Amino acid sequence: MNTKVSMYHKIISFIQLTVPIIITQFALTGGSFFSVVMTGQYSTTDVAGISVGFNIWIACYYGILGILLGNAPIIAQLLGAHKEENIPTVIIHGIWLALFFSALLIVSGILFLKPLLQYLALEPAAYEICLQYMQAIAFALPPLILTCTLRNTVDCHGYTRYSMIIMSIGLIIHISLNYALILGHFGLPALGGLGAGIATAIAYWFNCLAYLGLLLYKQPFAQYKLLKQRWSLQWLPLREQLRIGLPIGVAVFCESSIFSLAGLAITYYGTQVIAAHQAAISFVNLFYGIPLSISMASTIVVGYQVGAKAYKEAKVMSYIARGTALTIAALMSLVIFTHLPLFASFYTNDPAMVDIIASFMSYAAFFIIIDAFGTPVQGILRAYKDVAIISKIAIATYWGACIPIALSFIYLTDLGPYSVWLGLLGGVGLAGILYIWRVMYLQTKRFI
Repeated sequence: MNTKVSMYHKIISFIQLTVPIIITQFALTGGSFFSVVMTGQYSTTDVAGISVGFNIWIACYYGILGILLGNAPIIAQLLGAHKEENIPTVIIHGIWLALFFSALLIVSGILFLKPLLQYLALEPAAYEICLQYMQAIAFALPPLILTCTLRNTVDCHGYTRYSMIIMSIGLIIHISLNYALILGHFGLPALGGLGAGIATAIAYWFNCLAYLGLLLYKQPFAQYKLLKQRWSLQWLPLREQLRIGLPIGVAVFCESSIFSLAGLAITYYGTQVIAAHQAAISFVNLFYGIPLSISMASTIVVGYQVGAKAYKEAKVMSYIARGTALTIAALMSLVIFTHLPLFASFYTNDPAMVDIIASFMSYAAFFIIIDAFGTPVQGILRAYKDVAIISKIAIATYWGACIPIALSFIYLTDLGPYSVWLGLLGGVGLAGILYIWRVMYLQTKRFI
């Protein structure tokens, strides 16, 4: 980015980079959103079953996503320092890590999934649906996790529109297959929750293969000649990615797992509340793509400036990223608050369920604003490779604060399942405050 352009043009350049990432993230999470919506139209029992399965695998996936994000600041800083010759090694080791974690998740599912579901004491019908859904999701995990590394590579080079195109096509495939396999159209049987898992697997394989083709045959990525590179593991580049990625993974896992824990805790309140809570969670996941995308974009633009040792420009871009996130979040929350019954009706045909879902969505709207304070700042910290503090804050707030706050409301008030959301709001808000404090320290004391 040219450091001599006006603030207006810097904002426009950041938005041009970020909008395709936002669309890409919407496309990635939109498939799961429509899976929940269409499964809810099929039956409340099915949506409760896939909700439990979703809460289990999504926490593990986001933790691994965080680890694989370790290659983003490395590539961004290499581009800023004009050391492109080192990038193929980073890509290759990111792919090895993705394959390893895919295998680890599948083996863990084989060993621990059934005992965990039995421990949760789900209703028999929901248990069977959850098990079928997770068996289908096992085929989706390898392409989904490998896509994380491939997408980071493409986006860090500034070609975010390629990701937008691939993921948008993948979303169309995902929605079409959801419609066909969950509800039974185009001559196919209605499979409910199982259909949601099959649709997810097919769509994610398309995304992965499209990214592989892009990196191998499309410039500027084809210049790296990945198939002709050495694919043997080397300790130094592997250690560098793990050094950056593991703390990010811990932080992301803490945040996503606390949501999964919340979803599992909600099972105590019965099938209707499970379904309503999952509807609100899927809504948050859909809009979480915006601050997460801005976080990814901030890693790219701030990391590039840090690599070029343009620390003042890095600070300017960090303010642009944070301001963009808060502005968008405020507008979204306003729209949600004023149309709660409309959004709730997307998830069910049952009028009684609309009111329950709307009540949970009101908490989700608050969450969108609070999350916009902290999530983009994590991307800025990644850009500076200051990642150890991210995991420490995440552990202290997501686990150290969310759970006590939720338990306090459960035992001291009559709010019931809504206490879980108050715990989430309190922990995530505290995390955002601490992340902002750390960025201010870096930009005033160390990178000046």
